[in-house]
Amino acid sequence: MKAPEIKKVAVLGGGLIGSSWATSFLWRGYPVHIYDISEDALKTARSRIRGNLEYLVSKGALTTAKMNVALSLAKYTTNIEEAVKDVQFIQECALEKYAVKQALLAEVDKHAPADAIFASSTSGLLITEIARFSKYPGRCLGAHPYNPPHLIPLVEIGKGNQTSEETVKKTYDFYELLGKEPIVLQKEALGFIANRLSLALFIVRPLIL
Repeated sequence: MKAPEIKKVAVLGGGLIGSSWATSFLWRGYPVHIYDISEDALKTARSRIRGNLEYLVSKGALTTAKMNVALSLAKYTTNIEEAVKDVQFIQECALEKYAVKQALLAEVDKHAPADAIFASSTSGLLITEIARFSKYPGRCLGAHPYNPPHLIPLVEIGKGNQTSEETVKKTYDFYELLGKEPIVLQKEALGFIANRLSLALFIVRPLIL
């Protein structure tokens, strides 16, 4: 079953996390536009996505026929306008720097539908800061996955100070349809939940051994 309002997805950044996110969407039957800055990067992303899907076939989670359908739903591009112009959900997987994510979001604001959700796969940055200069901060949120996203179900959804509850609800429901287990942070915090717990346990562990 697909989320009725989300019919097409863009993944911005085809690295390890981006390729894994794209695998998740393709696996569930969504057309996906995969964007990166060079053809070499896209070639690597294409190889990773195929490898991810072939692994799923080898484990019986996917048939070869369905894998071929999934591969046919992927479109690779170095043109940001082409990537986002007609999608309803954008999974951003760019370099973990505010300036990079802000610049990419500025391009999204220019070319994507105003109501397309912008979900940043940041592992620790604040969505309020990422969306600081956005024309549409209400559609922006953080969506921190665990690696690899197509196999690990946990996703931490983080709200910025202007993120709308509608955006949170749509994203939560969409991830559930993908087989994820999303959790929503009620307060914005660097590192989110799992990373902060991991750090605390790392600090405490030597004291209890």
